[in-house]
Amino acid sequence: MKYLLSLLILFCLGCETIIEVDPPEYNSKHVVTSFFSPDSTWSVTLHRSLGATVKRDVTSEYITDASVTIMDGSNMVDILNYQGDGRYVSSTGKLPGNGTMYTLRVDYTGYASIEAVSAAPPPVIISDYSIEFIPRSESDPFSTSRYQLRIAFSDISDMNNYYRVGAYRRIRDRRLGAAESDSVYEPVSFEGLNLGWSCGYSSDQEVVDPIDGIAVLVICDEYVVTDRRFDGEDYSWSGTTFGNVSDQSGRKELRLVLSSLSEEYYRYLYSLERNVSHDPLIEEPFPMYSNVSGGLGIFAGYTNTTLVLPFPDE
Repeated sequence: MKYLLSLLILFCLGCETIIEVDPPEYNSKHVVTSFFSPDSTWSVTLHRSLGATVKRDVTSEYITDASVTIMDGSNMVDILNYQGDGRYVSSTGKLPGNGTMYTLRVDYTGYASIEAVSAAPPPVIISDYSIEFIPRSESDPFSTSRYQLRIAFSDISDMNNYYRVGAYRRIRDRRLGAAESDSVYEPVSFEGLNLGWSCGYSSDQEVVDPIDGIAVLVICDEYVVTDRRFDGEDYSWSGTTFGNVSDQSGRKELRLVLSSLSEEYYRYLYSLERNVSHDPLIEEPFPMYSNVSGGLGIFAGYTNTTLVLPFPDE
């Protein structure tokens, strides 16, 4: 009887029914992508979305004949012209202002208008900064010299604020076709331990109050924080780098960028990181944030405050 039961179980496991399921027809939507700031002219990319099972060249989905305008209330700010690859750019060379709520409007023959609203926040005021060279410990053969950077800035009260900090060094552009004098900015990683800051937008490595003197050090290219802990107060970020801080000319300097992000910018990047890092075997996809009415995508403002920091000699 025992062997008969085993054979029956094996027989059942060996039986399978293949059911072919036709996925529902996918209805393509128009997708808007635009991140704007006061230091660059208006630019918007438009394309049609593709379903997961659709096999088609994405370049064929660029929208080439839309009417794209930027509005400030009822006032026309700019008209964007098509430049190729789905990209529309300013026809006037005007720059966005900070603190102004802009409306993006896209009209496309045969479809309802697409609209999205956002503003570039006021720039962050950096009230203080310091750079300290820390030599390697002679008593520790495994230690290395490093630089510690600290910045302090003022938060605007009575509004939700989102900040991002990163540092970059200029290096030679070694991409194919680049000229000898061409350069690019490369992010510099920092080891940080700052209350409330996280590595990226959705990292679970947010630094919290240390327990029993134990805290986690995080090495990251980009740190992000919201002002829920320090609304209207001065706040700071500090980090230590062990990397090379010299530019392509040998000068020891970094370009520090402290960005003030709109809520739309923060929520979109948060949802994007959650989707990129999710495990499809155990997690459902995280819903992508969109502030676009009549379509998909993002229209979001941000403002950069930049410091060029010379580093002390060793």
